[in-house]
Amino acid sequence: MSAPHSPRSRNRGVTLVELMVGLTIGLVLVIIASSVYLYSKQSYNAVTENSQMEENGRFALDLLTKYIQSAGFAMVDPTAPGPQLPLEDKLAGCDFGYVNATAPTTLAHLACRTATPTGERRSASFFSRYETDQFASSTGKQQGFGCTNEAAASKLVSGVQTYEVRSYFFISQVTAQTPSGTKSMGQLSCVSDSTPVVDGVLGTVALQVQPLVPGIEQISVGYVSSTGRLTAIPTTAAAWKDVAAIELCVLARTVQTSGNDTGTAYTDCYGTAITSGPSESYRTLRTTIALRNTATL
Repeated sequence: MSAPHSPRSRNRGVTLVELMVGLTIGLVLVIIASSVYLYSKQSYNAVTENSQMEENGRFALDLLTKYIQSAGFAMVDPTAPGPQLPLEDKLAGCDFGYVNATAPTTLAHLACRTATPTGERRSASFFSRYETDQFASSTGKQQGFGCTNEAAASKLVSGVQTYEVRSYFFISQVTAQTPSGTKSMGQLSCVSDSTPVVDGVLGTVALQVQPLVPGIEQISVGYVSSTGRLTAIPTTAAAWKDVAAIELCVLARTVQTSGNDTGTAYTDCYGTAITSGPSESYRTLRTTIALRNTATL
């Protein structure tokens, strides 16, 4: 008959070595799981932010395309002295942006700059003008909105009443608050001009500024004629008659952290190399827009 086990033998716990081994294995598993989670989260954030950048860029292209294609449009009214083709003064561009489009109080602030200010990225801008219905009337027409949702400009010529949408598109620089801190970035913005005109005489200047799309760093506008790409912006009616298309490019940038892309080489819409900062990406998106112009009708 064997001797009974002692109570001390039955209640024996783990040794210190066993406890340390168990804690070490558990700690390793926690570290591995945390690393996998953080990597997955960073990858998800990077994919999400890059997708948002692409969406912003394409939305900016589509929006600008709409206004470029509308330039010179006139309502179907044979008595209305509205915009006529070619596109001279219905579509105009500036190689280096406007003088002071972020806070304009006079039309002089929307004149073209002659150079890019120090410390800024080169970016073009453009103006589009076209006819529209009345902003609001007893018949319920509500189509006369500019790019800032302001009423279209009233234009009275020889007793004939028309309405125009006049929009100036440019890149403004803003400081945004992000989860990783403040960040300076570009955004596509617009100035809507609803200044009334009576027989060529301007009324009280009415300009409204509106930010449109964040993360847009640059616009480039090229002009294509029947003989190829023009080296300068057209300035006369004769030159505009030969413009058949617009080459449009926008440079988009991630707003939030999107992974470390410091080793990726980028170029902007003008072919200039970009040095990206930590956790940011850039994309250039391009399109060609056919114009409704005299030579193409």
